[in-house]
Amino acid sequence: MNSNVDELLNEARPVLSRMTDRVKDELHDLGETGKEAMSDVKHKLEKEARHVRVSTEHFIQHEPLTSVLIAAGTGAAAALAVSWFIRSRQR
Repeated sequence: MNSNVDELLNEARPVLSRMTDRVKDELHDLGETGKEAMSDVKHKLEKEARHVRVSTEHFIQHEPLTSVLIAAGTGAAAALAVSWFIRSRQR
């Protein structure tokens, strides 16, 4: 009985080894694919950030008064929101 189990284990070892190697290869490939996807996303975000920066600079240069009014309005709204938040926490 033990010899049959030993024989089966000896026969199964190469198959299990190949399966292990395939799983390792697949995991490696998956990791590489993930790295490439992250790199692509990073480059797209950098490109979009550059586009937003250039567009904003262009708008500020061509519409300085509007830009100042937008910035002032945004600052006032943020200050009002913070003020309301602080008051609500003090109650």
